[in-house]
Amino acid sequence: MRRSLIVLALAIGCSREPSIPVPTDTRAPIGAAYVTAPELKVYQKPDAASPRVATYQNSETVPVLVRQAEWVEIRIGDGSGWAKSSDLGDGATAKNLEENPTPRFVRLPAPVTNLTAKGDVYIEADVNTDGDVVNAKVITNTTNSPALAEQNAAALRQAKFYPIVRNGTKLPFKYYHRVTY
Repeated sequence: MRRSLIVLALAIGCSREPSIPVPTDTRAPIGAAYVTAPELKVYQKPDAASPRVATYQNSETVPVLVRQAEWVEIRIGDGSGWAKSSDLGDGATAKNLEENPTPRFVRLPAPVTNLTAKGDVYIEADVNTDGDVVNAKVITNTTNSPALAEQNAAALRQAKFYPIVRNGTKLPFKYYHRVTY
């Protein structure tokens, strides 16, 4: 019985087709670029509707293989992918963005409308390292409507930011939001 199982196991193991190794892209990069967008989405093909294969964060360096109109083919691991050239820049631009980061929304706060209000609502928000608003407080409200100010603060709490990255580390930050009626 044991001998039959061993022969069967060997027969099953031998019946597999040999695996074909995936070829490695050996093209030399034509240069390097820095991610200047909050994040760089890398796609399988030069089309935003194609599957996403990688994501890079602001200020990361990527090797460029090909430039083609508004798209750039970059090296990812042993292969390549395509990214929007508008999301990449040179070293000076990346350094300036890292030294002077600008908060950018992933998800904007929902608008709060009021056709009769006049004035401003000014809100301070604490944003964590993941870009989530963890606290929002009204600093000034000249609309004379506490409810309207609180609605705007609540809308800001639901917003989402891209993380601010400095030297490869995500940082919390304060964001100041003004709504004028």
